Amino acid sequence: MGFLEPYPSLMAKILLMVNRGVSAYLTVWAAMLGVTLSLGLLLVYPSSAEVTGASQADSSPIQDSAEAHLQLGIDFFLTNELDVAINEFRETARQRPGYADAYHNLGVALAKTGDLTGAIAAWAQAERLDFHTASLRYHLSALVSYNYGISLVRDGRLAQALAQWRAVLRLQPDFFEAHYALGLGYLAAGDPVQAVAHFQATIHDATHWAHAYEALGLAYYASHENTLAEQAWRRALTLEPELPKAHASLGLLRLLEGNYQEAIRHSRKALTLQPELVAAHYNIGVALFAKGDESASVPSLERALSLDPRLTSARLLLGVVWSRQGNWAQAASLWREALRRDPFAKDGVWLHYNLGVAMAAMGLIDEAAVEFDVVTDQRPEWAPGWSQLGSALLATRQWEKALVALESAARLQPAWAHLHFSMGKAQAEAGNLSQAVAAFQRAVEIEPQFVDAWFHLGVVLRAQNRTGEAVEPLRLAAEGGSGEAQSLLASMYANGSGVDRNIPLAMLWWFRSSRAAMAESLTQTAREQLSQFRRGLHRHLFSPSDRQEVLTGFGLIREDLHRLAPSHPMSTQVANDEGTWDHLTPSEPVVAWVIDQALAGDQPAQQTLHAWYVHGKRGRLVPADPQIRNYFLQTAKEGNPFSCQVVRTVAPESSEVFSADWQLAANGCPDQIVRPGL
Repeated sequence: MGFLEPYPSLMAKILLMVNRGVSAYLTVWAAMLGVTLSLGLLLVYPSSAEVTGASQADSSPIQDSAEAHLQLGIDFFLTNELDVAINEFRETARQRPGYADAYHNLGVALAKTGDLTGAIAAWAQAERLDFHTASLRYHLSALVSYNYGISLVRDGRLAQALAQWRAVLRLQPDFFEAHYALGLGYLAAGDPVQAVAHFQATIHDATHWAHAYEALGLAYYASHENTLAEQAWRRALTLEPELPKAHASLGLLRLLEGNYQEAIRHSRKALTLQPELVAAHYNIGVALFAKGDESASVPSLERALSLDPRLTSARLLLGVVWSRQGNWAQAASLWREALRRDPFAKDGVWLHYNLGVAMAAMGLIDEAAVEFDVVTDQRPEWAPGWSQLGSALLATRQWEKALVALESAARLQPAWAHLHFSMGKAQAEAGNLSQAVAAFQRAVEIEPQFVDAWFHLGVVLRAQNRTGEAVEPLRLAAEGGSGEAQSLLASMYANGSGVDRNIPLAMLWWFRSSRAAMAESLTQTAREQLSQFRRGLHRHLFSPSDRQEVLTGFGLIREDLHRLAPSHPMSTQVANDEGTWDHLTPSEPVVAWVIDQALAGDQPAQQTLHAWYVHGKRGRLVPADPQIRNYFLQTAKEGNPFSCQVVRTVAPESSEVFSADWQLAANGCPDQIVRPGL
């Protein structure tokens, strides 16, 4: 029982919920200090024994020699020299065949070596002797049953041990060690209510026994009575201030409260008293992780694991640390090792789940599906397992199987928008467009800001030739920042597909999509479309009405840029609508913003860029800034007269032949001739 299981309903599990767009959810898994059933076998000391058939006043040299051997046996037992102790107890029994205490202690020593048969034989011999030869403190039959129970625990037979300890109390109701043993036994068996009762009975007869209060705290904790648990642990520390496990237990409570610094303090105090206390190392690791000091948590977790290689929770959390750092292979290795060591661990479902996430992150989708399949077998009532299985099956293009998994998840968690979104994608891929529309509509009904669901809804409606109905979902997706929706909407406005043709709006959406986080091919297409409009203006390729539409479009883009203006110090000038930008501090975002203004036809922006390119800005921008140079090269190719003049005037004076970039830019200028700068 190295760790007592925390509240079953509150077991903190580390779930990497990538399907929800969240890197990880972590509810701290509290490391509870358990009490192992390492109860001491009770010895009978010579001073408390009466000699069969003779009083102590009638002592003899043989009696004195026997008691000397008994005391030697006890001394060797306490130093764990069991073979020598056994020989001394046997010598005591040889010299005094009627000395019940010798047989009792012989049984204790044999039990500790694992010789349960020999122990029972020795105790049986002790019990056959006169009842009045027993210890004054303990009835001999009760001692035998108590120690037999200890031996049974060591043999893995807890139920039989509990029966022996109950028998002890029938024989001797004030045998408080038996109450203590029963408390620990019931705690190990998952019955904290019975455990509390027996620990309270222990304390009734042993009011100053610190370990009894420590164990009572564990039972209260397991009963969800944290306040009473803390009171018991603090009482234990009042009686015995240097109880390491009590300090670690208080650290656990602070950990559960989110008071991580106090949790660390208590656990470090425990380690000063017991440097190899696994729970203290583990709790420090958990607290550091929860504080966000993930790298700092690694040594504590690894130390806990080195002290107890079976500590699955430490491997589970260490894997999460590595996954947060992008090292999925190392995380997967830890989780696999945890499953190898303990394939039936309580945390097995979380290990399989996280392992599936790791496999998916590494592109091993088939392996991920296998892990999620295990998760759904073990926890069929848990929607995230079905969701992840469905996502993995989607990635392997198993549409029907994916739908089965996703529908299972949706039945368990019907208000989870992501599930309906995934079901919509599976239905669309399977060619079931009407069902796909229904699923996407349900997703946005649950989560109106679900941008990807709006976009997919619009795409499927277009695929059904319901172009008019597709416009609103696409607009909502575009307004929500979907670059794909913005690009598609721009094309629809440019071509009059499902909407009235509107070049200014098409230009605005292409501008927005050119700045979106999406495939480079789409952003490049958007930039190229806007470049063509500028080229048409400079080369006078448009009719007067088309020209006006294009100018209106660039006006909309400039208005959008004013809305997106970088913060201080530029926003004040934007609000004042001043005509030039050269007063601005040319930080990197400001330079990019002014370039966008110039690309949208803002003349003062072009002049500001020229000034910055020629002179720079002390401490901020060097002359001939590459970003500004690229602007002039690009727009000169488009035929921008101002940029062509810049090419003429700032081309390297020492060069007799222009570089290829400058010459290519010059070729876009109206006169096709650009000479070296003045």
